[in-house]
Amino acid sequence: MKLFKFVFLAILFVFKLLFALLNYIVIGIFGLIGLFFNKLRFSIAFKINLLYGFLFVVLFSLAYTVSFGILISQLDSSTPDVSTLTTYFSGTLAIALFSSLIIFSILGSIVVRKMMNPLTVMTKTVETIKENELNERLNTSGAKDELKDLAITFNQLMDRLQFFVERQKQFVSDASHELRTPIAVIEGYAAMLDRWGKEDPKILAESIESIKNETKNMKVLVEKLLFLARSDHNTQKVVREALNLSDLVNQVVKETTFIDDEHEFVCKTDAHVMILGDTHLIKELIRILVDNAIKYTAEGGTITLYSVATLKNVVLSVKDTGIGISNDHIPHLFERFYRTSEARDKNSGGTGLGLAIAKWIIDTHDATVDVSSTVGEGTEFIIFFPLSTSAV
Repeated sequence: MKLFKFVFLAILFVFKLLFALLNYIVIGIFGLIGLFFNKLRFSIAFKINLLYGFLFVVLFSLAYTVSFGILISQLDSSTPDVSTLTTYFSGTLAIALFSSLIIFSILGSIVVRKMMNPLTVMTKTVETIKENELNERLNTSGAKDELKDLAITFNQLMDRLQFFVERQKQFVSDASHELRTPIAVIEGYAAMLDRWGKEDPKILAESIESIKNETKNMKVLVEKLLFLARSDHNTQKVVREALNLSDLVNQVVKETTFIDDEHEFVCKTDAHVMILGDTHLIKELIRILVDNAIKYTAEGGTITLYSVATLKNVVLSVKDTGIGISNDHIPHLFERFYRTSEARDKNSGGTGLGLAIAKWIIDTHDATVDVSSTVGEGTEFIIFFPLSTSAV
């Protein structure tokens, strides 16, 4: 009995070892297949067809092998006739094939469900995303296929959406902050007049003047906000036509000298520098850059404008001898409501929207801008407009 028990345990151990080895081999094969699919790009349809084909070959080969094995095991010394063998083999094969089909369907559904599991996870993740919780992103660490492409594209869409939502919130917050000050000033002067100031001619005149100034500032701010709102919704009208950039530069300089005698304006323009653009917007662009230069240039400083056509593009430059801008601030100059410092803001005024509008006008005309500045020496804005045969 001990001998039989020892033999039985030995045989059981051998079977366990063989099954463990077989399991290790199968897991290793599927691991290599998974690694292969993760490293190289294959479509989901290709992977499903490949796995179904692999299962089909394995299971049906196994069915035929089992059928032949059972058939051979039933043979004895007396060889049966061919019809009996055929009938027996057909029945055995039918049962094996039917079993293989069941196994094939079960394993196939498991494999497909496993492959499509990332889509289920993606759906649940998307359902959890809310308006105020846009930080959630899809996992992109899976195999390279259409689902991964979809996850990457969705994440990029969420990045853009989050950026614009945060930008909108910041825009509303900044606009509210900008409007709060003039409203408070107007409210304060109105309350003072209502209590006792209307009987004092000096206070009355001061209050009226302050209210008029704050109302004017609010009007300018609202107009700029409306301009940016129209540009964000692509409803800002743009009429492109051939125009003489040098003429517009000279017009802006002439108009500015009528109201500003504290700075020296130098205009260096080539004749007939033509571009294709909206006359109103290009003139507004030049005004914004000139006004910006005036704000940050001390009395007696020089503001130089020039326009020239080169072989590659048309160049517009506005240069001042003002206080300059540090390199840390230059990348943010065209952001809405951006301030380089509180001191500059208080001394110069403004809404903080001028350069944002200027950037939109530049982008709309397929132009580029370069800003160079040295603290204490001045700043130069250089606009590069593309050459256009229709503007020549």
